[in-house]
Amino acid sequence: MKELTLQEIQAISLDILKVFDAFCRENGIRYFLSNGTLLGAVRYKKFIPWDDDIDVLVPREDYDRLIRIFRDDDRYRLFAFEKNRDYPFPFAKLCDRTTRKVDVVYSRRRVDLGVNIDIFPLDAFHSDPAKAGREVGRIRRYMACLGYTKIHRPMTDHIGERAVWGVIIALAKMMGGQYFIKKILQECRRVPTAGSAFLGAKAWCMYGTRDIIPAEVFADTVELEFEGALFHAPIGYDTYLRYLYGDYLPEPPKEKQKSHHFIKAYRL
Repeated sequence: MKELTLQEIQAISLDILKVFDAFCRENGIRYFLSNGTLLGAVRYKKFIPWDDDIDVLVPREDYDRLIRIFRDDDRYRLFAFEKNRDYPFPFAKLCDRTTRKVDVVYSRRRVDLGVNIDIFPLDAFHSDPAKAGREVGRIRRYMACLGYTKIHRPMTDHIGERAVWGVIIALAKMMGGQYFIKKILQECRRVPTAGSAFLGAKAWCMYGTRDIIPAEVFADTVELEFEGALFHAPIGYDTYLRYLYGDYLPEPPKEKQKSHHFIKAYRL
């Protein structure tokens, strides 16, 4: 296997996004560029130079339909917990099957993933901000426990801490990843989308309460340039990015210009 460079990973990810975009347009599925991908589109009209993945949001109704109607082929496969209970995330990934992606932090999974784009369902939060915050708290705890089921060993050299974390990890693994994914998905479907004041990537609240976004941000789409092509973005993309990143246009300091992932990717 040949290890891929960051630029090669970006190029493959872009090809996957183009396949996804074409499928969504053909089948009337709504989606929005999100997270660092949307930030790259607005700030650079391309990838953030040090970013190694692509993120999109799909409204839950469309997300469920995408899972039902997408047909895998020799090149591309859509992974989702709804299709394969061994898949270890509560959101989908569209993968290039000619590649292999290895996480150097988490232990080997039962599902081999390739270079991919992350597809997050767009779900409703409670319209009461305090209750929405408690939803995020519960989901974050389930996310942490799900992470414990995947790691090799406690990431500390302190003997006492290793013992405590060893017990926590053992308990999480005993309950199993499926248990925590089901809990996350139950939270995601608890609040009806219609009439909710807030929407967001509820299945994976990586930004905590900053993921609670005003629903009007997603009222419509606008096309933004990304790597020389046009893709859908939320009409309120400025509000969205400010919720996640604050003043998002200035570049971060050099020491923070690095990927938050710990992966290696290979061409098979």
